[in-house]
Amino acid sequence: MKRITNAGYIPAVLALYVLFATLACIHKTGGAVTPWERVHTYNASLAEANNAVEKGAEAVVTSGFASPKEMAPIINWTGQVAMLHQQITSILAQGQATQANIASVKALLDVVKSSMTSLPPSSLGLKNPKSAQLFQSDVANIGTLADSLLAALQAVTGPVSIRTPYEPIAPTPYSGGGK
Repeated sequence: MKRITNAGYIPAVLALYVLFATLACIHKTGGAVTPWERVHTYNASLAEANNAVEKGAEAVVTSGFASPKEMAPIINWTGQVAMLHQQITSILAQGQATQANIASVKALLDVVKSSMTSLPPSSLGLKNPKSAQLFQSDVANIGTLADSLLAALQAVTGPVSIRTPYEPIAPTPYSGGGK
């Protein structure tokens, strides 16, 4: 049996977290996916991918493969992205795809994307080239999800239902015939 070495463990842990984070999809029992549901799905996927990067960094520290100081930039960055995500979610909860809301979300997503450049792998203690490449891929996925969220939001026009795809639909009273 082949033993996983320190050099192989970090990419494996990060890859698993990213794999689970990027599997987000819309589960709907009927009908087409609305543009607003797509917006909320990308928003949720952005949060999940960010959380996966943070958990991966924490797992590397917990496993002893990197010090907390080496992983602090990643963990701090994911904390910043999480705060920006909360602001985006608050804007989306208004249920309006107005130009002002789209501009506000775009500005927040621009901060997410511009802050990605502050994470060069050489400053994070990622000596293994595969680990560094995997980390950069994970960060790039967050940027891609930010772009997808903005594009989906720009495709929505006018007022929308504020029910997200994650809220249950209230059952309607039975009005069928009976005796």
